[in-house]
Amino acid sequence: MQKKVKKFNDKNNYPMQVYARLLDIQSEMGELSKEYLKNSMYGDKPFVLTEDFKMEYGDVLYSLLSMANELNISAEECLNMAIEKYTKRLKSKKTMGSEE
Repeated sequence: MQKKVKKFNDKNNYPMQVYARLLDIQSEMGELSKEYLKNSMYGDKPFVLTEDFKMEYGDVLYSLLSMANELNISAEECLNMAIEKYTKRLKSKKTMGSEE
């Protein structure tokens, strides 16, 4: 996926500074959250997955992968590091959270 995003951004000459990517990710997360709230009537109804929600999720994923490319890091390597961290926490503390 990361290569696909890089190819798209290179083809469309769409580099961005890391600070702008971070703001873009935050903006996209807000849109994803808003879609969830709208869909669930602000928590009054069960959430039902929609095409609009999936589209917003894709926007978040695109933005995250774009930032990985801008930083020249492997998103897969970072994911593997996170899974390893959570696995250790689950074994030692029975929770994935970082709280003591």
